[in-house]
Amino acid sequence: MSEEKEAFRLRERLALPPGYEEAIASSSRSDISDNDDEPNENQRLLFSSDPHNNSTRNGGDDDDDDDNNNGNINVGSGSGSGSGSGSGGSANPPQAATSGSRSNNATRPDGYRAPTVRSVRSSFDSNSSFLPSSSSSDSGEDGDGRRRSTESLRRILEVMDIEEPEYDGRSSRIRERISKPFSILGGAISSFGSRVGSRFGWFTSRIPSMPRLPNFLRFPADEDGIINLQRFIGVIIVVIIVYAIFATDVFTMRMNQGHQYDPDSVKRYLIDNVDPENIKHMLKYLSSFDHLAGTEGDYQMAQYVAGKFKETGMRDVRTEEYEVYLNYPNKDGKGRRIAIVDPPELRWTATLEEQHFDTSKHPGKITPAFHGYSKSGNVTGHLVYANYGSKQDFEYLKSKKVQLKGSIVLVRYFGTESDAAIKVKMAEDAGAAGCIIYSDPKENGMVKGKVWPEGRWAPDDFVQRASVGLTRYQPGDPLSPGVASDFKNKRIKKEDAVMSKIPSLPLAWRDAQKLIGALKGHGSKVNDDWKGGIPDVEWWTGDKNSPKVNLMNLQVEHDKQKIWNILATIEGFEQPRKAIIIGSKRDSWAYGATSMTGTAIMLEMMRVFGQMYDIGWRPARTIHFASWDGSQYGLVGSTEWVEQYANELRMDGVVYINVGTAVTGTQFKARGSPALQLALNTALGWFMDPSTNSTMLESRGERTLAGPAINTDSLAFTNFAGMAAIDIGFEAEDGDQAIPLHSAYDSYEWMTKFGDPKWEFVPLLAQVWGVLTIVMSDNLVIPLNYADYAVSLNRHLDDLKRWVDEKREKRRRHGHEDATIDWKPMKDTIRKLREDSLHFNDFISQLENTLLQLDGTEPAAMTVERLEHNNKVAMFETHMLDMSAVPGRPWFKNTIFAPQVRSELDHLWFPAIVDAVEADDWEKARFQLERLRQIIDNASNWIKR
Repeated sequence: MSEEKEAFRLRERLALPPGYEEAIASSSRSDISDNDDEPNENQRLLFSSDPHNNSTRNGGDDDDDDDNNNGNINVGSGSGSGSGSGSGGSANPPQAATSGSRSNNATRPDGYRAPTVRSVRSSFDSNSSFLPSSSSSDSGEDGDGRRRSTESLRRILEVMDIEEPEYDGRSSRIRERISKPFSILGGAISSFGSRVGSRFGWFTSRIPSMPRLPNFLRFPADEDGIINLQRFIGVIIVVIIVYAIFATDVFTMRMNQGHQYDPDSVKRYLIDNVDPENIKHMLKYLSSFDHLAGTEGDYQMAQYVAGKFKETGMRDVRTEEYEVYLNYPNKDGKGRRIAIVDPPELRWTATLEEQHFDTSKHPGKITPAFHGYSKSGNVTGHLVYANYGSKQDFEYLKSKKVQLKGSIVLVRYFGTESDAAIKVKMAEDAGAAGCIIYSDPKENGMVKGKVWPEGRWAPDDFVQRASVGLTRYQPGDPLSPGVASDFKNKRIKKEDAVMSKIPSLPLAWRDAQKLIGALKGHGSKVNDDWKGGIPDVEWWTGDKNSPKVNLMNLQVEHDKQKIWNILATIEGFEQPRKAIIIGSKRDSWAYGATSMTGTAIMLEMMRVFGQMYDIGWRPARTIHFASWDGSQYGLVGSTEWVEQYANELRMDGVVYINVGTAVTGTQFKARGSPALQLALNTALGWFMDPSTNSTMLESRGERTLAGPAINTDSLAFTNFAGMAAIDIGFEAEDGDQAIPLHSAYDSYEWMTKFGDPKWEFVPLLAQVWGVLTIVMSDNLVIPLNYADYAVSLNRHLDDLKRWVDEKREKRRRHGHEDATIDWKPMKDTIRKLREDSLHFNDFISQLENTLLQLDGTEPAAMTVERLEHNNKVAMFETHMLDMSAVPGRPWFKNTIFAPQVRSELDHLWFPAIVDAVEADDWEKARFQLERLRQIIDNASNWIKR
């Protein structure tokens, strides 16, 4: 298929809604500069600056002399020394080791040269060597060909947000191989360069006109003409000689790169220099006070994190500000109430807050217990118990003739419906006036074991705050769907937003047991699977004659509340446009020690990366570090950022690596695109598992990545930007909920006493995260393997078929006509994708053989081909986007992955097909299956060699 036809199909598939193009166009806060006086700006991603945001860029004097190489990375044949380690301390806030200032020069410093490949390790392997590039540009992306490709690409992206910068075939390679050597020799033949124009544009543009040269070779009539002819002939001879030298690869594209770094030493340096005590010291400060999104505590935390970013010396440290809708309880705690108001003899009022937590070690007040994005209201109704609040639970109540309309529904956290927002949504759909969600000791409390402070389990006054924002329909700011929330004229009214329509509040077991007891004798006794963890309590459903309960949630609401994302950048030397994005959430419902562990780990990892930068190391691709705000409400900060820079991310985003609630147990868990399986295995092979005394890769066994997470900051990168993404962390085994999550008890004291008492898994995760970042940012070939992706597609298609067959059988039992689906065309297309992927990966073997034969030297032509290969790899998952990917949920663009509306479906894959089958619309299901088959086939053709 021609590139023009491919672009047309993608434009047609990504047809934008009215006003969307204008919104996206205005979202670009800067553009790629074409000013030759500022070459570094030409290599900067568009999302690296923003004139509308409060930005602080941390520059510094260039100091890349050899004397600065005081780390332990092996440099050429020499050696260095130095601790390279951070230190802890007791200051408040704590100070980690700093790395000095950095040069803003994104290219390799003078005298630096990346390591030459000296083994035949797979180019997918993290141990494969770095390929240095000349300091002038990205070998596959600069020059006139690159500029024309970029301009063409931008025109396409205005319509469809997807197409990759194109190489215009053989001619672009010729231009590449001419212009690259000329840029190196520019100083030696500067007089010639001044005549032929900037970057030899005159010469390259006049090559096709060579047949006209005889007109200029007539014998001149004067001496000046002779001199001019001699000069011209001399220039031609020089050009021919230079071109012959470089076209035949006498010199490769590895000139003037300076020191050589062994890739294993780079990883080892990072591993050896992660300081566990530094992480602990920072976590103590990060969890010392309440920092709910948009509050004073959150702003103070943002300043602290920005300061730590600057201490690493990374370039372009900036604060990006958005104005989003947020709700808060009243400062004095008033306006919230759960009470039995009738009959009089049962009147009672809930306490609502934690009572036994010692707040003396934490300055300031803790935020009262509430639900983020809940509806403001004051309602009274009869009490009904609905177990976990799933669809099946409400269907059971209806089968028992329980009156749900106008009721106050009591449900418990966790269970078959794990999302608090969907619990409230199910209650709303059933006709309830309000919803209360409580924490039962069966899942996290005295039934499990000793409670805090003697044990890790939650006490009876534990209140689990949560968001009831409908992120399964649309994450981010609910008033600016699909566009960043700095668009003042694109906001919608709250009544039109995708938000809960009934009030809700969280409740501790201490209070919930009073409500459970008040239901005795009303409705029906429940089944055992509806009973909570306390055996001496009678459990009833309730009915229209149940005691009346008042639920009041009068709150403060801000349509334009400021939040702050903090970002920093290490610019890549070879493909600086390609982005590896590292992120962690920063806000919390209370003190948030478990969730802030991710931030503490990232800060320590950045400190070590800063030391490596000082020594002279640069990644091949740009690394962006991001601290997200508003994640607890509905992944707000990350979603707004992705919406703003969607064009750039779809074109140049490679992978997003997320660590949120980092360590809550000893079992390593990873969720992500199956294409990242090989890269993850490479990273895990470096580490021993403290729990099993084997490598982490061996401990993981045959487990594979089954798809990206649906409730973390990865969501927008996967579902809106079309990037590969992965979440990593350590969790309790078997889904154990032994975490005082989102409560006052989620503290530094709990984390160090029960979360990671030996303090071994937190620093281990920092090391794993760092090595995985190096693997993704610095391998010769971007390690995304779409043969693995195809295998997972096939496996999950089989799972979908089994689930659909169960639905068909259920229809037949109820007397409905059988609904048939032909799966063979999809199976054939997935098989083709796997074959095309394996053939596409043949280039890696070719590259390895060439490097082996040439002792690690990569010919210029193969460099160009490798960069083309990387571009196609990085954009593969972008081709899985479609503007109508999930009917009824237009924000979601990914046709392969999306969260299902209800957790109990346990499906992440093929969302449009699942939604259609759930709606019993089999014609639509068949249509969506064929549409998805075509999209997968187009993606397969994208990488077909």
